[in-house]
Amino acid sequence: MKNWRCIWPHRSTTKYQKALHKITTSDKDIISKLPDDILHKILSSVDIKQAVQTSILSKRWRSLCYSMPDLTFDFESPHFRNRKGMRFVTLYLSSRDDTSSIDKFTLKSKHMSTDPTFLGNCISYAISHGARHLDIDANCHPTPLRYLPDNLFVSETLRVLNIKQYTNSIVVPKQPFTIPNLKTLHLDSFEFRDDNNDPYRFPTEPFSGFPILEELTIRNCEVSGLIIRSTRLRVLEISFGQPLFSRQVKIERISAPVLSSFRYEGYVSLVCPEMDIPCLESVYFDVYAVLASPYTNDVKKKMPNNLVRMLQQLGNAKFVTLTLHTIQVLAMDLHLLEKSPSPFTNMKCLKLKKRRRLFPRMEIVPEIVMQYLTQGSVYGDSLVVEFPKRIL
Repeated sequence: MKNWRCIWPHRSTTKYQKALHKITTSDKDIISKLPDDILHKILSSVDIKQAVQTSILSKRWRSLCYSMPDLTFDFESPHFRNRKGMRFVTLYLSSRDDTSSIDKFTLKSKHMSTDPTFLGNCISYAISHGARHLDIDANCHPTPLRYLPDNLFVSETLRVLNIKQYTNSIVVPKQPFTIPNLKTLHLDSFEFRDDNNDPYRFPTEPFSGFPILEELTIRNCEVSGLIIRSTRLRVLEISFGQPLFSRQVKIERISAPVLSSFRYEGYVSLVCPEMDIPCLESVYFDVYAVLASPYTNDVKKKMPNNLVRMLQQLGNAKFVTLTLHTIQVLAMDLHLLEKSPSPFTNMKCLKLKKRRRLFPRMEIVPEIVMQYLTQGSVYGDSLVVEFPKRIL
């Protein structure tokens, strides 16, 4: 193991070290008498650089410091706001007890450029040490992280996987893979491409290798040709917060027989020709009515029609939340609503929500829109409808 002084300048730690030494060498040293798992939680709750400073106190504290199961490297903190932060992480991981497993590994570098090789090595290290929860929020610029480590796709310990980056998109090998115990998956800036000539792409059904997946979030991803099929999936969230990703929002199929919650946010309405979600309980739908570049007149004309078709596919929902922007999109073609059947036959509660400023301003929801949304409900007079303040 490397000495801790290789990681910190002495001048920045002297005061802190003296205070810790005084506490742990006194007759009233209660902290050191605590069991290892409690001390690990205490060390994990502070900045990891401060945690490493405790290694000077004794051999036990050094062992505790370099065997923590929960690791957080936050490049947003003052200790990591330069390139030396990556060197510290590398030194710490190389000094860590190689026999100690990892429960949760978190790395955040939203506002600082991160070397993709370094990031890949961190992910590989976490997986090889049995990580159950992996949370990566990384800005790899100007060179993005394009390929994830191979051992990620065969992990038998991983339960929660959150990956986000800010430059281009991540792709993975197209050969079949499985993460058998994964329950929660959040992906941001991935490519789901149907390109047979590309040796690195997602398979058409990338989630078939996650047999017990229960929660899936897809944000700002390219989804051409994507099929979502999962027998255990209960929560599905799809979000396209950038216009670039919203121009081609088409998922080929969603088949989730026990799905209970569906949430969508985007600049255009989602298109999905086949949806099998018979147990749907709640829906949240937010389509931004932004009628400006890069949208063409063709897209503008299709928005209301695509939205009506999608709401019809979500018709099993009992609790429905629509933003006022979504109402604006419906109001773009009132004639279409007049001839379309009301989508939500099982709806118990409809909630209209204001998320951001509306252009043009809306004070009254058109009667035709309200009739379209509510008249098909079997709950009739007992149907609950909630409006935002100052909206009728």
